[in-house]
Amino acid sequence: MKNKILIAAALLLSTYFLQSCGNSNNKAENEMNSSMNHMGQNDQMNSGEMGGDNDMMKAMSGTMGKMESMKITGDFDLDFANMMIMHHQGAIDMSEVEIAKGSAEQMKDMAKNIISAQKSEIAQFQAFIKNYKIPATKGNTAEMHDELTGTMKAMMETMNNMKMTGNTDKDFAMMMITHHESAVEMAKNQLSHGKQLELKKMAQKVIADQSREIDEFKSWSSE
Repeated sequence: MKNKILIAAALLLSTYFLQSCGNSNNKAENEMNSSMNHMGQNDQMNSGEMGGDNDMMKAMSGTMGKMESMKITGDFDLDFANMMIMHHQGAIDMSEVEIAKGSAEQMKDMAKNIISAQKSEIAQFQAFIKNYKIPATKGNTAEMHDELTGTMKAMMETMNNMKMTGNTDKDFAMMMITHHESAVEMAKNQLSHGKQLELKKMAQKVIADQSREIDEFKSWSSE
């Protein structure tokens, strides 16, 4: 009888010991998971500060959303004009952030010039759209191209993946290089596929002006 009592006591102590170890392990595991989750949250917060919460990126994100939802008509001239209006507006929005928060005089001056030039061009595009009628096509089908949308999507992807520095001047220059490069590409597509002489002349001006500004942004960024 005495031996049975001793065996029962030993089993009870063993069970208690195993439960204590299990509780300790669970506690340590929970603490580690909590710590890792906290680190992950900090990483997300830091990423947001450099990306989605960046003022320059915010200025562009709204316009990019409108570009994505834009209805494509299949008429290259009309689609080019509509896209360039939104594209120019994105440059204006970023330029306004630069003027408000930037400190480099050269970048602020470029921002002012971009606002002036691209507001004027937006008015020209809007006037074209107001007076333009899509030509009747054989079989009532439009000639479809994906060059414009392809260029827009590539620009959006590049800009969404940019690592913002938090320096308004540097972020402005970096984003405007990519933004201008896409405008130049769309303007070249207009020269190749568009039919309206008025828009071809505007496209040539976009290529000349924005290629020059790209060089200026790159030169400033490399100093």
